[in-house]
Amino acid sequence: MNQPISIETINEAMKGMGTAEMARSNRIRVTTGPETIHEALTVIMGSLGCDRLITISTADNGTAFELFYHLTGPHRTIISLGTKLSREMPKIASVSDILLSAGIYERQIHDLFGIEFLGHPGLKRIILNEDWPADEFPLRKDWKRGPDTFYGGIKEEKI
Repeated sequence: MNQPISIETINEAMKGMGTAEMARSNRIRVTTGPETIHEALTVIMGSLGCDRLITISTADNGTAFELFYHLTGPHRTIISLGTKLSREMPKIASVSDILLSAGIYERQIHDLFGIEFLGHPGLKRIILNEDWPADEFPLRKDWKRGPDTFYGGIKEEKI
């Protein structure tokens, strides 16, 4: 299966889980709900032959968090599976059980955005210092540095 995947093939495989749209000649975007992310990724990996996770990207659009799972395979078509999470309860099932490489991306996203990946085997800090404040996530649009908060590193002596 080295031929590019058509949008019709993707829509047929993803029936009931989301709709596909052409983003570029070799990139197709599929939007689904957070409750079907695991099932949708299983279909993309199985029926559509995407055997490589490129990355998981995240955006804070001010009203919701958007997650995008970018996958490809021998067909060289990139499928970007997107979903939105509420800012009030940013939680989604971990996919590290079906995509082992997703575990590291989920840790990074948790560290920087505070999104909780339910079922992740070790959701601990990977980018921020261990002494970073637990309830502050620097890539959120509403994050502001606290004037008297210590964010790790070397403390400066005031003279």
